Amino acid sequence: MAKEKKDDLKEKKKELQAELKRIQDELDDSLDEVREDVSHSLRPSEIIKKYPLPSVGVSVLLGFLLSHSNRSASGSGRSGSRNGFTGLLFSELKKIATKKAINAATDYIDEFIDGKKEEALENLNGTERDGD
Repeated sequence: MAKEKKDDLKEKKKELQAELKRIQDELDDSLDEVREDVSHSLRPSEIIKKYPLPSVGVSVLLGFLLSHSNRSASGSGRSGSRNGFTGLLFSELKKIATKKAINAATDYIDEFIDGKKEEALENLNGTERDGD
């Protein structure tokens, strides 16, 4: 009788461990999904797609501020602070930000125009069917 209880307890323990392992695996999978969703939604390209015009505005503002700080630093008589590597780095970052902003804006406009074309074609096809 004691051996049977001991075997039952061992079997229950194995079942509980298997259940615990299954729950842990499901939890890990859920966390991976959440992590992937968050990282996907925080990608700059996703933010730009979701908010294209504010993104362009922020890019233009940053470009203006960076170029303005570059001019004021070079005009104030400080010779080494913005020259050399730092100046080159800011210049390249401005170029990259400008290109990305322009690309995002043109992509958004292209998608918008394509959507309007499709909408117009659907409306045109709908009116042709109604007229037939």
